[in-house]
Amino acid sequence: MRSLAIHGATRRWLTKLHRWSGLVIMACMLVAAATGTWLVFRAEMDRWVNPHLRVVHPGSALLPLGAIVERVASGFPNSLTHTLILQEGPEDSLGVYLEARDGGELEFDQVFVDPYTGEILGQRSTTHLVFAKEYLDPIIDRLHYSLLIGGGWGLWLMGIVAGVWLLTGFVGLALAWPRPWIRMSGWFPVLSARLNRGSYQANYQSHRAVGVWFQPVLILLAFTSFYQNLPQFVTPIVNAVSPLARRPVGAPLAPGATTISPDQAIDSLATRFPLAKPSSIGFDRANSRYSILFRLPGDLSPQGDNWALVDLGTGDMITTLVAREASAGDIFLQWIFPLHTGTAFGLPGRIVIALAGVGLIALISSGFYVWLVKWRMRRRRSRARNRRRREAWS
Repeated sequence: MRSLAIHGATRRWLTKLHRWSGLVIMACMLVAAATGTWLVFRAEMDRWVNPHLRVVHPGSALLPLGAIVERVASGFPNSLTHTLILQEGPEDSLGVYLEARDGGELEFDQVFVDPYTGEILGQRSTTHLVFAKEYLDPIIDRLHYSLLIGGGWGLWLMGIVAGVWLLTGFVGLALAWPRPWIRMSGWFPVLSARLNRGSYQANYQSHRAVGVWFQPVLILLAFTSFYQNLPQFVTPIVNAVSPLARRPVGAPLAPGATTISPDQAIDSLATRFPLAKPSSIGFDRANSRYSILFRLPGDLSPQGDNWALVDLGTGDMITTLVAREASAGDIFLQWIFPLHTGTAFGLPGRIVIALAGVGLIALISSGFYVWLVKWRMRRRRSRARNRRRREAWS
């Protein structure tokens, strides 16, 4: 304790804040840590669990996207194509997200199609709770950001948990901060743990060491989690500092209007950006346009950081939102998701995020053990004190 920077009443107050805030969010954080470790490698994990949905045998040529949209429409007549998730590799299937024609709820809203043959490989719902291996990935995803709680309440809950986590992380770092922090010798006791001094000391020192080692990454994860669940509290601040780009509003698509195919929309993108690699194309019927997410050389995200809006009727390029031309505020927000998943730094970054998830589980487990031991000690002392009082009165 003498080697630490904070002492006395301030330390006692901060310790209580750190302890009880951690206990309050502990269960939610365990779920977030476990599911987040899966989601760092979600595409690979879903391919491993559901190869019949995600893996195809490459053919000689890909079908036009328009033909795939028609094939899905004939198989699911009560739905409209909402988004096409294009192939990353030649063995990947093509994902199709659906929306109901009447605005209601669909039994299935995600379909997997062989892009070489047009065969529908399978379908699932990303909103229904179904205990089958095909539904494992969407269930883990919803557990991660909302604990499967609908109506927006889950987003609020996990957003608040992320905010408390951010506060708890800073408090924990302050409690572990050594007094001679400029010299490396001051950090050795904080960054290491001696495991031969009993289970309590081993857990206490491990909790502190793991927390400090992973704290930069954990604080980053806490902030990015808060933003992704409750962006309405962050975006106005960023916009005030650096104005964000706004998408132009269009007119709704008229019933029966003639539209271009998604292939023609991608041709329009290729004319403007020959090096563009589209990763998804959305059907924005409310604004009469296609929304194409695409990657350019140097982008952070594997899916790309750029958008092109193409007129549904004429195929004209409405506007483009290109990362390298964006404002500082847009660039800041573009970094959020790649940093949260680790994809900003490729495979090494994803491994670091996965290790941070495992470290967070260890942090929560050791912290709970330390609290439990202290709680039992206080309970024993209280019982002994009450027993002595009864004996004194008898």
